Amino acid sequence: MSKVNKTEVSKQEETPLLDVSKDLAADGQVSAEDSSIGNTHSRRVVVSWSGTSDELKHGAAVSISNGADLFKPQYDIEKLDEESKSAMSKLDMSKGIVTNIKLKSVFSNVDDSVTLSMNLYKNKPQIVNNVGHLYTPTRTDMGTVHTSSMDGYENLASVLPYEKARMDTDVYVPSNLLNSRFIDQYGGYTLENLWSNIVSFPNKDYFYVDRNHILLKVINRNWEMLGMNLDQEASREGSYVKVQKDIVNNVISQLYENIISQIPYTEFDNLSVKFQSNAPSKSDELKLVAELLVEYKFPMGNLENEADTE
Repeated sequence: MSKVNKTEVSKQEETPLLDVSKDLAADGQVSAEDSSIGNTHSRRVVVSWSGTSDELKHGAAVSISNGADLFKPQYDIEKLDEESKSAMSKLDMSKGIVTNIKLKSVFSNVDDSVTLSMNLYKNKPQIVNNVGHLYTPTRTDMGTVHTSSMDGYENLASVLPYEKARMDTDVYVPSNLLNSRFIDQYGGYTLENLWSNIVSFPNKDYFYVDRNHILLKVINRNWEMLGMNLDQEASREGSYVKVQKDIVNNVISQLYENIISQIPYTEFDNLSVKFQSNAPSKSDELKLVAELLVEYKFPMGNLENEADTE
């Protein structure tokens, strides 16, 4: 036996399309309040930058140092009751799902408008910002174009020339995050670990799938369309189920593309804010300060061992 290569996901041919309304997609619009399990946490974070006009033209990124520790709960988890402690232990606190960002205050001594942006997520989830995506002029080789993001940073606010105050302005209010049920069930998975505990055989058109794999739950809920009734499948090697390759490829592909890749994770240890201005006057003493209120929830951690739980 050999472990399956995750690139198998791209080798599907005319496999049946699953009913995404049954298990693999959210039902309509879902607000940020439904985005994840557990409580909403918040942090007020101050970012400050000083530098030259040339640096600002090219975009000056300010890293939020010790972000992973900064966004963790401030209370002692060990002092919680057993039920709360058990629930908290299942969360992945290295990343979060941001549900709101407010610009609390700002200062600028720059004589040009400055775009404030943030690297909220690496993927491209279909997020709608209720207060509007901010499109700012960006100079490229093809001329000046208006964009809402650049190099992985999402525009949040435009700081006016010499702006000295702005109170409690919502800059990011996502409205169509995935339903909490899907984040709870699949939030701990990646494309790589979806292929864990799946065994391939040379020159065979089937895989052995661990009986506790999340994949089998999806197959069971779509068994009529997929033409596979798991209740009629005998265990192989004690703990595996034999599943045709086209079914495995199809289910993993749809699960990843429709659910997992659409979860807007923010990695706290890589979080940073960028300031950028197109035409600041020549200066070596520019300064920008912003205070942000970030509200967020923690997603589930790796759920490979909880595939049987609802």
